Amino acid sequence: MNADIILIIYFTLISKRKKVKRSTLAMRAGVNVRTVSRAIDALTLAGVPVYSETGPDGGYYIPDDYVITQAAFTSAEKARIVNCINAAKHNFSDKLCDTVLDKLKSLATPAENFLIKSETLVIDASGWNEPLHASNKITVLGRAVEERKTLRMKYVDRYEYSSERFFDPYCIVQKGGMWYVYGWCHSRKDFRLFKITRIEDVLVTDKTFVRRPSDVYAKLRGDFNRDDLVSFSIEFSSLMLPEIEEWLGPECIEDMGRCYVATAEMFGGNQLVSKILSFGSGVRVLSPDALREEVEVECTRMLASYGD
Repeated sequence: MNADIILIIYFTLISKRKKVKRSTLAMRAGVNVRTVSRAIDALTLAGVPVYSETGPDGGYYIPDDYVITQAAFTSAEKARIVNCINAAKHNFSDKLCDTVLDKLKSLATPAENFLIKSETLVIDASGWNEPLHASNKITVLGRAVEERKTLRMKYVDRYEYSSERFFDPYCIVQKGGMWYVYGWCHSRKDFRLFKITRIEDVLVTDKTFVRRPSDVYAKLRGDFNRDDLVSFSIEFSSLMLPEIEEWLGPECIEDMGRCYVATAEMFGGNQLVSKILSFGSGVRVLSPDALREEVEVECTRMLASYGD
């Protein structure tokens, strides 16, 4: 008997806290009903109080007073883990997140069930218009991370430079509403953080890699090339204030009386130019001159594309 099947059935019964039909357990575990019966027998022999009732409303159940030891996590820790899993589960096509959630719910006492069920904190890591292919790429990359398989991928950077490289993926990263993959780049001989939406093509090879010592958190804390950062100022009217506050934050904005001025620092290139252009004529770049010129050139290109 596969231990994974027994655990799936066990945690399903624990989390439901009500009668579950044998056919439902079979579907959840991906087995036939006879295998479910053998798994129930194994649980009973192990001392788990699994009861059954016959009839149309019958099924298997574990009594409400049965709990797993709860010393591993505090109530706040369990709630935090659940929130984080719920934030990311829609980006994965497998059932692993649901299995973990079932296990965590089984650890909750009746007094702390509100921590699991309430929605006082809702996190959704997916975007409003996130395309399906982005989710598919995350699934492929996640499998390569778990299996430690080297990738061959085509990547386009923010300067529109396309390159093919071999890459050892260490982990998937979600930061600032964007998804990245972190790992060892064979071309650069260094650790790199690649934006997943900029990966045009990816192939999982048969080569298994050995992980090198690394610190992804150092990269996330800002271990980037400072030359890529641009300090800039923009001018805008009160009509654009809510959108600029959402983008840069109110602490970056100064009320000048007739208008508002925002000053910030972030990565430059096409991404910054595109963001500024998304506000249309409601935003004007004050400095630096190089950024003003980039925006003007792009506006000229856009105008020319609509010419006869």
